[in-house]
Amino acid sequence: MKKVMLLVALVAVLVPLFAVSAGAQTPKKSLGEYVLVPATPPVMSIPFKPGPATTPKYCKPCLFYSGDMDPNSSDNNGLFNADDSPLGITAYVYAAFTATAAWKIEGLFINTLSNATAVDPTVTWDIRTGVTSGSGGTDVATGTGTQTWNATGRSAFGYSEYTDFCKLKKAQSLKKSKSAYFENVWTSCTTSSCNGDLFYESDNEHQPGLNQYPPGKKGEQPWDDSYFNSSSFGYSWYPTWGSSGACGDIGCDQFSDGATGK
Repeated sequence: MKKVMLLVALVAVLVPLFAVSAGAQTPKKSLGEYVLVPATPPVMSIPFKPGPATTPKYCKPCLFYSGDMDPNSSDNNGLFNADDSPLGITAYVYAAFTATAAWKIEGLFINTLSNATAVDPTVTWDIRTGVTSGSGGTDVATGTGTQTWNATGRSAFGYSEYTDFCKLKKAQSLKKSKSAYFENVWTSCTTSSCNGDLFYESDNEHQPGLNQYPPGKKGEQPWDDSYFNSSSFGYSWYPTWGSSGACGDIGCDQFSDGATGK
């Protein structure tokens, strides 16, 4: 119970954090204010047992899926990723993936732990290369698309998990590359009806990932190569993993996301 209350307290701190005047300078805040589990083992909201390996039905035709969040994992966590205007928060998670062939991407998606039951109909997406600590690398393609928001049936930390799927307006061609691309689907909830809603991109702490596609020992998402970028919190392209990373060495080694296309 104490650990559950700790999470509630962190959320309570987060909400008034941005109630500052437009001209005020936002100070750099503790990383623990926007990760689900900043320094303690997680307490899961419900028991969960993974079923038979099944690629999500919406990943069709599936280029890659890194795998499901596992609420039973001691490293399970989530990191804030949203355009959340009612709370004054802008924060991005960029997860790495490799293109094993020449790909034409038609859709991008992420799984998100949230208390929101609906989001905006339009979402911004972005693909980059060369992202490193302190650098956003090179923007390969960016745009907007139709945003859908559907429950996965999983939950953790008192939040339900949803798939935020973005159908691109125009398919994007990527070259086969041994070096990583970096994907962001920027969950958008910008109306007054979203007030108080929070959005944490789910991590994936298994190799291979639960229900990953394609199946095998290694997936298309490299381990420990994702980044957090947020002017709201004063962090520029900050590693998500490791003892000095955004999640304090609890999870965030990979994130639960993927792409559709040919």
